[in-house]
Amino acid sequence: MKHSLPLAALLLASSFVPAVPALAAETGSEMIQPVEAADASELLAPIPPAVQKSMDRLFALQPELKKLHIVTSGTSERDGKFFVHLSNRLPEAEREQRGESSAYLEFDGKTGELLSFNLQLLEWASEKNPSRQLAFEAAERFLTQWFGAENRQQFGEPRLSGGSGSAIHHEDGTKTEWSERHVDFPLMLNGLPILYEGPQLGIDAFGHVVSYTYRPVDLDKVSAPKPDTAKSVEEIKQKIATADSLELNYVEAQPEKYSSHPYSEQKTKPVLKYDFLGYTYLHPENGKPIDILSGEEWRKDKDSSVSKKEITLNPQGQSLIVRSEEEAKQTLAKLFGVEQFISQLRRSEHFMTEEENSPYQSYNFETEDPRITLHAMVEKKTGRVQSASWSMYTEKEQEANATMATKEQALDTALAFLEKYAGPTAKHIQWTDFIWKELEPPAWVDKSKLSPEMMASGPNEYWFSFYELHEGIPVQDRSYSVTVDKRTGKVSGFSFAAPRDELNLPDAQNIVTKEQALKTFLKNKPLKLQYIWPRYMDQRAPSPILIYAWGHSEEYGYVDALTGQYVTVPMEWDEE
Repeated sequence: MKHSLPLAALLLASSFVPAVPALAAETGSEMIQPVEAADASELLAPIPPAVQKSMDRLFALQPELKKLHIVTSGTSERDGKFFVHLSNRLPEAEREQRGESSAYLEFDGKTGELLSFNLQLLEWASEKNPSRQLAFEAAERFLTQWFGAENRQQFGEPRLSGGSGSAIHHEDGTKTEWSERHVDFPLMLNGLPILYEGPQLGIDAFGHVVSYTYRPVDLDKVSAPKPDTAKSVEEIKQKIATADSLELNYVEAQPEKYSSHPYSEQKTKPVLKYDFLGYTYLHPENGKPIDILSGEEWRKDKDSSVSKKEITLNPQGQSLIVRSEEEAKQTLAKLFGVEQFISQLRRSEHFMTEEENSPYQSYNFETEDPRITLHAMVEKKTGRVQSASWSMYTEKEQEANATMATKEQALDTALAFLEKYAGPTAKHIQWTDFIWKELEPPAWVDKSKLSPEMMASGPNEYWFSFYELHEGIPVQDRSYSVTVDKRTGKVSGFSFAAPRDELNLPDAQNIVTKEQALKTFLKNKPLKLQYIWPRYMDQRAPSPILIYAWGHSEEYGYVDALTGQYVTVPMEWDEE
């Protein structure tokens, strides 16, 4: 059986201050007993009175928590947060068969303010999602109960912001699943929402609130620009009306709607479309792109750049086919040059298991010393390896490979690999080169609070992204990526589009102009005045900044290059 534990659990295990034996925590008339173990006192710290007060309120709203026992509690040395982990502590045999219920709570260690919780209760398990209406109603009810009707008014109207899920896989091949939809409530300032600030609640199929996160802030101590300092939406749209904001793309299989189930069958069609690539955040007075960390105008030469280059290939179309675990092990070891470790490779359970209706089979292997991992996703019908990766770590190897491969050398390696395995339609590809310059922390950041890990250098791999070109136009769903290890100069991973003999795509001769498409976009895309609160690592700027941002939408929109019409592609949510 494998558990996927929330991050709080990992932090909890590594960040306690030394603890003294703890008293049981009371919730109303019931007692939550600590786990019965000889060394329990080493895992339990006394619950501060302010935290206990918040726990009492939470347990009143979530009475199911009273059925659980405190397993660990303690204070994080890094930020002073107080964590509590609870479980139903089933007998070993039953736990192996069913798993166990658990909850992770996080509080401000000084004020006792509830910062987050995550509940995973066996009796609430379901792979289904709540309807939109149920999610909104349950989230609104909890928020009003927790903050009170008056304090609820500090937050704006709710919006859906995706979802998440988790599962426990049992030894008999069955699994227990949980799924939730997320509802956000924006914090309001001067009548405007502050983006990404405010409570987020997770609601399950039964209307239970199963997760919550919010970092409170006192807006009375905040000084921010007033909305009346901004230009009107019409003025800003005129300032940003440039055809450079659009990109022409093909899509081989454009869905008519997106489903919350990633592998459900969808009706699709080939399209030629304009995508809007306008900057996300704009200065409220001049419409220029804004750096949300500093609040200053964003400059390409300051932070990063993106360049695109057309490349001609002679694709050989070699196949990577595996139809069994043993064949996957042999193929991956040979592909990545680690055949000498085949006898040591064992099945790994550290990767998520694929969905039952997934068209892919996952193969995962690992060794202990040296630490090697191999991973592949394979099409079940054809046995074709769609993606794969590997990594190896030893201290000696790291020291021995101090000389790094250059980006140019790595690109040659990636192209040679791509040419070997790409299908016949990949004769002309576009390489998108992303250059990310190392950012200096903004002036408001307290550098003394930045740990060496936070300031660590970038990844140990070069990542290369390619699109097939058709009539000189990128095909978005004919993409390829290759990663190359900087230390060894060898391919460390890839993801390839399925090979095709030919592409059936619309003719690009008679299409609307970029200028016409831009007018259609600006007519249909809402631009809204909002605030955003700059963050760097775990630090927040002294105050929010005023910006224009494109309005949140649960639909994706594009302009059909053949008709000039604005097309919306809705997200189809489950409505159980």
